[in-house]
Amino acid sequence: APSVVILSLVPLHDVGGGGRSARIALELVRRGYHVTFVAAHRSVGIDLGLRYIHPNLEQRWVWEFDPTELIGRVGKHNRALALIEAPAPELISKIAPLKSSGYRVVYDIIDDWSDPSLGWDWYDPGIERRLLESVDAVTASAPDLVPGTANGALVVPNAVDDSVFAVSKTPVPDDFPVGEGLVIGYHGSLYGAWFDWEAVEAVARAYPSARVVMIGDNENAERDVPENVHFLGPKAHTELPAYVRRFDVGLVPFIVNQTTHAVSPLKVYEYLASGVPVAAPPLRSLEALAGVFTASDLSVAVAAALKGPPVDPTNALTAHSWRERLADFFGLVDLRLNMATGTDVSVQTRPCVHWPRGERDAQTG
Repeated sequence: APSVVILSLVPLHDVGGGGRSARIALELVRRGYHVTFVAAHRSVGIDLGLRYIHPNLEQRWVWEFDPTELIGRVGKHNRALALIEAPAPELISKIAPLKSSGYRVVYDIIDDWSDPSLGWDWYDPGIERRLLESVDAVTASAPDLVPGTANGALVVPNAVDDSVFAVSKTPVPDDFPVGEGLVIGYHGSLYGAWFDWEAVEAVARAYPSARVVMIGDNENAERDVPENVHFLGPKAHTELPAYVRRFDVGLVPFIVNQTTHAVSPLKVYEYLASGVPVAAPPLRSLEALAGVFTASDLSVAVAAALKGPPVDPTNALTAHSWRERLADFFGLVDLRLNMATGTDVSVQTRPCVHWPRGERDAQTG
């Protein structure tokens, strides 16, 4: 099978397997590719115990990944693509042998790494500049992420996994809040300086009879919020449709700043694919996106979403599927996306583990 290497900051199973690189990896396996997924860090917060198993899917920690060994196993004509998602030095150290052996290397920019809450203590603008000069092509998930020095960079927004969200019926989850009437929901990270808790609380107060459902790492569950805000904890990516399909409005409660203008929220495409209109702040990456209603006051955006035309989930799935996005990655480096049909990845579950933030990188399991 043609070989693709994905160099990621976090493992495939992080945040319930819902990250951009994880969804790209799983779609490639379905298309008959052999994917080597290399992670630099362990799960952030809760490890839900999900593990992804397939003969064409290898998962390695960066400190144990030997590109030369992989190259020796992959036929010369099967060396296709390498995606690197962050300018972390340990990931960058792996791309030279891949490129010299025939892999086309793409730097896929997914965040503003200059933000200390994202680039932590490893980000170095000089190292990122050298990475930009060394790769074959550059993609970015949002327009604001395109570097001024990257001629020909292509914006490839996030998308939705139609193998997960193209479902017709889902049972009501056991932990879904009981009640009648409006449901306003969110799924994703519940931490970070960009998360607007005041906006969430304002929405809950503006719609006191609504159930405001918050899905994600629930370390904020003890926060003093209105009584109609319900914390359900993190969920596996495959579990999300059962929750999201019951939202009347999907929230993007982000503070508007340089960092959030530079994001392409995955959740937006998953809301739309579930037939759910979106209420969001005025982020540039969401401009003119059908089904998304923006306002500086998130409560106003919720009101607009409730009054707006229904969202067609079939159209959203067609317009925003990973199958369409992948063609952009391959075409940018003059490769043809493999149309072969592979098989789905098996998902196995181990016991859930919550690594304390100061200790998770010391774990070896």
